[in-house]
Amino acid sequence: MRNKVVIIGGGSSQWTPRLAQDLFLRSGLAGSELVLVDIDQEALELLTRYCEALIKRCQADWTVRAAELDDALRDASLVCVSISTGDVEAMHWDYTIPEEFGVYHTVADTVGPGGTSRTLRNVPVFLDIARRMERLCPDAWMVHVTNPLNQLTSVVARETAIKVAGLCHNYAGTVRFLASFFDCAQEEVEAVSVGVNHGTWMKDLTVRGKPVRPDDLTVEKYLRFEAEKQDVLVTNTTDDDIEAMFAEDQTLHYLLGVELFQQFGYFPVGGAPHVAENFPYYLNHPEVIARHRIRRKGVLPVRRENKNRKRQEIVDRLNGRAEWPELTISAEGLSNVAESLYTGKVSRVMATMLNQGQITNLPADTPVETWAVADRNGLTPVTSGPVPEALLGMMQGVCSEIELSVQAAVTGDRKLATQAVYISPMLQDKDKAAELTERLIEAQKEFLPQFF
Repeated sequence: MRNKVVIIGGGSSQWTPRLAQDLFLRSGLAGSELVLVDIDQEALELLTRYCEALIKRCQADWTVRAAELDDALRDASLVCVSISTGDVEAMHWDYTIPEEFGVYHTVADTVGPGGTSRTLRNVPVFLDIARRMERLCPDAWMVHVTNPLNQLTSVVARETAIKVAGLCHNYAGTVRFLASFFDCAQEEVEAVSVGVNHGTWMKDLTVRGKPVRPDDLTVEKYLRFEAEKQDVLVTNTTDDDIEAMFAEDQTLHYLLGVELFQQFGYFPVGGAPHVAENFPYYLNHPEVIARHRIRRKGVLPVRRENKNRKRQEIVDRLNGRAEWPELTISAEGLSNVAESLYTGKVSRVMATMLNQGQITNLPADTPVETWAVADRNGLTPVTSGPVPEALLGMMQGVCSEIELSVQAAVTGDRKLATQAVYISPMLQDKDKAAELTERLIEAQKEFLPQFF
């Protein structure tokens, strides 16, 4: 049977160009079909034309077409979901409503009231897709890149029979930083990674085979590295586009990570905005945020403007007014997994999957992020041992937030949603938990059929 890869959210001007180019450049995937699905028909048509042109540039043996969801899913081999229910306008609520209650989100897509809010509106869409897959392509893998990665992986794995894994580029970006700091090849940076997505830590970190100690990467050395750095750090992921949205300011992407490395001896995966949301002390006041040089990313108007800019860039490329990107494979994991599933070529990828023993001291069936091996048999997570004791309590709290927010999203139970918001350490005024939760639900009620 022909290999059929589906991208739901295929009209994305940020994700689809990069993911599609990666797929087209994998020689083992020659002869495959890419099917794009999106509720934005204008964007879908544009990205389909873009992918057709990209196939020619890559000299790839692929076909591409746009389709309605059921047609696309029928007999699919691999389904990638890259969506944001409610788009950036809904993301804006996740960010700004909690701030009225003293919650200073820096990203608002994983933990805290913003993470719960995003869970509530994305879960119904993911469940609908997964249940359609049960009918139309029951043997296909869902490999998604949608936040909150933990919650959405969990709900599909536990509520349906679909095989699912979430992929995040934060580990690849962190390796790029460490390789740049230590002036070595990325392949010379190795670690065991344990935790939950956007809250994962590098254990047994080595560079060129030698353990990295806190004395090797101090705040003083990091600040000197930033001062002497000539170019913007390129992660070779979609994070490059996200970082480019924001004007240069006084933030330092990995300063908090270095500070925490000094404290614990383990390096956190990802930049300061994601890491800080697991340590709300750093976000309890604008002055503290500024002192640790943490960027608050925000949403409107910058993200809407960036989406419009990216879309215009695609139009300009098609019309010969802008240069096309270099034909290289990025650090995103989708094409790697797609080739391994189709050809049996063994590869390694950082994946979020349900805990079946790969992390020994986190609850079974909670979503965790570790190395996984991909081949024709699927994705198999690698046993990675325990979360370090000093970090365990924090991570167990995040696991409880994940569990409560998923249950609330599935059942439409306001009490469970309020509990998820209440237990978040980001919310200091617990008396306001019910009011905050109700505000979030009311703002996005058009996307929450389970609550109304």
